[in-house]
Amino acid sequence: MQIKTKEFQEVVNKILLAIDSHDKTAANVELVAKQSSLYLNVTNKEYYVAVKFPIDGELTDPFRAVVDASLFLSLISGLTTETFDLNIVDNNIVITTGKSNYKVAMIYENDKLMELPVIHIKNKTVEMTISNDILTSIINVNSKEVQKAKSIADATELQKLYYIDETGCFTFTNSACLNSFTLEKPVKLLLNDRIIKLFKLFKEDVLFSLGQDPLPNGTIRTKMVMETENVYLAAVITCDDVLLSKVQAPCMATKRYVKEAYDYKVVVSATALSAAITRLMAFHKFNKSGEKPNMIYLPVRLSITADDITMIDKFKNSESVNTENGSYIEGAYDLYVNIADVKSVLDSSKLEHITLNCGNRRSMVITRGTVSNLIPELDRSKVNF
Repeated sequence: MQIKTKEFQEVVNKILLAIDSHDKTAANVELVAKQSSLYLNVTNKEYYVAVKFPIDGELTDPFRAVVDASLFLSLISGLTTETFDLNIVDNNIVITTGKSNYKVAMIYENDKLMELPVIHIKNKTVEMTISNDILTSIINVNSKEVQKAKSIADATELQKLYYIDETGCFTFTNSACLNSFTLEKPVKLLLNDRIIKLFKLFKEDVLFSLGQDPLPNGTIRTKMVMETENVYLAAVITCDDVLLSKVQAPCMATKRYVKEAYDYKVVVSATALSAAITRLMAFHKFNKSGEKPNMIYLPVRLSITADDITMIDKFKNSESVNTENGSYIEGAYDLYVNIADVKSVLDSSKLEHITLNCGNRRSMVITRGTVSNLIPELDRSKVNF
């Protein structure tokens, strides 16, 4: 069976992002060919994803194989030929590319080829369509805070989750991101990064379903399904009232800060500000011993006037960026912030201009379109410059 590498590889590379090498539950992949379609099914029992591919011609012989996902997908990801062949030989799946042959052992249980458990919802409580634009915005915008949490030693598990309800998506660490949108029906979801990364498989609007099914022991499992004609993603998700209440508190606080009337409203070019921060950060990439310092935390003084924003670091290096039309500034305002947090926001912004709101001596809110980021002001007494 011949497969076109590019299209298959594109899906494989996205699924690989969701495979956690530290996960105790190994992911497995099932390849099933029926008539003129090949199905790539992957699960780690927390999520189940199935992607349908067209193949040339119709198969007359049955084709089904189950192998280790990490090994098989990594191998496919590294192929450079336009096509490759898949065949089953004895208890192996054989991948052939020109002069190369690779054997991957199939997985058996009790002398039978492993059966992958499919995640379905029997008792649906919610069903609606979700725009692909919303899924893409969650990946591009909210993931910045979650990636930051993975680098913070004392980050909580809650800070590594995405909270989604009918009003938007919220993620937070020492700063916070509020991505506002509207869903057709009310929901409350806590999703981990593995599931969010699988959103990349979708290129169109999805049919979303949510439900709760009981296990034989009476335990209730909350499940979600997202599907299109060629992609099916299902997952068992966290729906703990205690965790939900813990994330809703900072979410509501962030919303209050975002809606607050600030004394200073500064409109600047996102491109110009990002470039200025990059130049400033260049002086902090190495310490005196030549080792890379922690670039997650880089305090900088911001001095805001009607004409510009000036950033000053501990070495007295400075960068200034002009304010733009739409700014509202009376006098001047100084604050200290972690400039790495600001840079993270700019990296996820696709708009030419952003708005900085400040003046309450507690936080700075950066807005662009329907996305707001809350960045706390630093305690001046603890900044050593």
